Amino acid sequence: MTKRSVGGNFAWSLSAGLIYALAQWGVLVAFARLGTMEELGDFALALAITAPVLLMARMQSRTLQATDARGAFGFEHYLGLMVLNVLAALGVCGAIAWLVAPSPRAMGVIALVALAKGFEAVSEVFYGALQKAERLALIARSIIAKSVLSVVGVTLTLWLTHSPTAAAAALGLSWAIVLFLFDAQAFRREFPDSHPWRPLWRTPWREQGGRVKALFLLCYVLGITALLGALRPNLPRYLLEAHSGQAELGMYAALAYFTALGGRVVHSLGQAVSPRLGRYHAAGEQRRYARMLVGFSGVAALVGLCAIASAALFGRWALTFFYGAAYAQNLELFVWLMGAAALEYVCVSLQVGLTAARELKGQVVLLVASVGVVALGSMWWVPTVGPVGAAWALGLGWATELCGSAWLAVRVWRRMGHPEVAPPRPISARDTVDAREQTTG
Repeated sequence: MTKRSVGGNFAWSLSAGLIYALAQWGVLVAFARLGTMEELGDFALALAITAPVLLMARMQSRTLQATDARGAFGFEHYLGLMVLNVLAALGVCGAIAWLVAPSPRAMGVIALVALAKGFEAVSEVFYGALQKAERLALIARSIIAKSVLSVVGVTLTLWLTHSPTAAAAALGLSWAIVLFLFDAQAFRREFPDSHPWRPLWRTPWREQGGRVKALFLLCYVLGITALLGALRPNLPRYLLEAHSGQAELGMYAALAYFTALGGRVVHSLGQAVSPRLGRYHAAGEQRRYARMLVGFSGVAALVGLCAIASAALFGRWALTFFYGAAYAQNLELFVWLMGAAALEYVCVSLQVGLTAARELKGQVVLLVASVGVVALGSMWWVPTVGPVGAAWALGLGWATELCGSAWLAVRVWRRMGHPEVAPPRPISARDTVDAREQTTG
């Protein structure tokens, strides 16, 4: 098995991530251009409901699978647990859709988007196996194929049918095609002695049930952390849909996705600097650690300021060009969303430094506090102010976490200068790790 260079793997990962983000944005543009604002609202509501549930079902098991150097669990255990989690998640999403969907059409869109994300979650098991083998190029090609198929399929379906339900079905079909025809085949080529699906019915699950349970107990904290991270940007959307309707939610979601572009830049920089931050902290090099973290945070703040300035100066033109004149009337909301995103970018930079220093439990406490602040702010502002109030609540949540993260970073820096500081211990199964995915958009 030929190993690839770190630089080559990073280039593939960054390219695939950018293409995936642009494809998801392209899907929103297609809904905005070829559908109504209410139909875009149905799709945005489906994403807001299914994302937290499916992220929790995934439990960030790919990270554990890729770093399982001792082979504590086999591929069949990860695949079996993921299939069970996805089936349970589909049931939960169906129940939520039945309870909160404002129309049968919205219920169908929610169910089909949940199915699409279920296919995506199963793909994560194959990605974990390929990542463990350092075949990130294969993962990147899969993500690129999924991105292209999804945006083309959704756009063509909306153009031909003008049905958001059919468009959601096209999204699920495109991701199923990639799972069965690309991911499974790539796994078979990389591991000739293994079969991608045979473990599901040939594994003696009565004997292996204990191993699956042990894997679940190892992953569940990661799932809860991912759930909280996904709830933070979606809590204002739930209340916005309840108080202002589908059209306002669709408009809000379309504008908010612009923030994902700057988020991708900051996350890519974090991937590049996190190994060096970890080495500096392990070696007790206080000055180098501080210099790199401050520099990274400064770049993140600069990205945020550029986003705010761009929204204020060119926002009306950009919204008209990509979405239409109706969306351009919400320039104030667009600027406030960019302001909240600027706080998020700096938070992400500090999270990278804190994770490199293994300051993990403190991050979980800050995450819980931030989600609570967003919930309270949304309940206070959304009913009275509307979409702008949702942006205020999100920004206040990020500001809360930013203050706490800055305090933790200073504490880490001071501990590094203490002569009795001990090197960080390895992460155990009981530790909580920073498993939050990108939440913008």
